[in-house]
Amino acid sequence: MNLNLNDTQTRVAGIALIALGVVAIFHLWWAIPSVLLAAGGVAIYRRQRALGRTGEAVQGALWGVGLALLLLIDFVVPGVLLLGGASLLLRGRELEADQRVQRVLTNVASRRRAAPAQPAQQPVAQQPKVTIVGEQPTTGETVRLR
Repeated sequence: MNLNLNDTQTRVAGIALIALGVVAIFHLWWAIPSVLLAAGGVAIYRRQRALGRTGEAVQGALWGVGLALLLLIDFVVPGVLLLGGASLLLRGRELEADQRVQRVLTNVASRRRAAPAQPAQQPVAQQPKVTIVGEQPTTGETVRLR
């Protein structure tokens, strides 16, 4: 194994070791299964979506992230029934659900990247265009504008 610092595998291994150190320090061993389930759901989603299998991607993310959340809140048995029902109701509508999730993620990402608000500048008022009909008045005549 090449330990090149620019190598993705090396970075992932380093982050995993740091994460395990944090888990050991704070005794968070109970959170590991939930993190692995959520990461698995996200990995399945990304892989299947890249292959053009949106339905399988959405179902994989639903089950992976859903089971992770159920495990965290200790609501596994009734939660699996709810998750199964949601999965059945989602069948055939995965593309719509994926598009909604993508829009939400895009909105969140664009808000995070938005530049800090600059003081609003006053818009410069444009002068209206004036057309003079007829000759220039020489005395107190009225000028009609169109």
